[in-house]
Amino acid sequence: MTKSDSVVSIRASYHYGDLPQALKVLTLEMLNEHGAERFSLRQAATKLGVAPSAVYRHFADKSELLSAVADDGFVAMGALWLERVAQLNLPGDADMGMLNLAHFSAGADAYFQFGLDHPALFQLMFGPHGRASAARFMQGADLPSNPYAMLSQSLDGLCSAKVITPQARENAEVTAFAGIHGLTCLTISGVFKDLDLAQKWQQLEVVKSNILGGLLAWQAVQQFKATL
Repeated sequence: MTKSDSVVSIRASYHYGDLPQALKVLTLEMLNEHGAERFSLRQAATKLGVAPSAVYRHFADKSELLSAVADDGFVAMGALWLERVAQLNLPGDADMGMLNLAHFSAGADAYFQFGLDHPALFQLMFGPHGRASAARFMQGADLPSNPYAMLSQSLDGLCSAKVITPQARENAEVTAFAGIHGLTCLTISGVFKDLDLAQKWQQLEVVKSNILGGLLAWQAVQQFKATL
């Protein structure tokens, strides 16, 4: 489908009464082409062939529309996380420790994949226009597909299965999130542009191993720190 065909398709969708959704779809296309700073509601209205006033009836300003798109991004990331977990093929005798290790790994894979597949959206989600969505991401434990909540659940499972200690579990999602998110940001920013796709995924494996290794060795690390 060409860009012009895509806009025609989006126009067709809003004629059935869903202009807000059409605007969000078009916004994603424009973000991928030009980034958030060069995007405007007036541009979007022109591309859809509607008056700017029609757009403002649904979104008060550019920031409100971009925040809505970012919010949808977190929902999509959570759905991908659930999909990755559902695709796990574990042996029938897998214990709770193995199950939660697999969930942790699959979640990290989903997060990284989402960033690679949707770099402009990912940057929007954690940028100025995504602040409200990011807050919900960090605190929305009541959402069934909230990635941060699912990360916490896998760490809780590792603690319950005695893979990691309660002391190591405390605030461990902060460490895990920082490592996975940081690598994703560095990768989509082009820092590792000289690496091929397989090498980028290998870096994620290293990060996951280091996170889990640190949690498993928590007691030894604390003892070492006490000698300094």
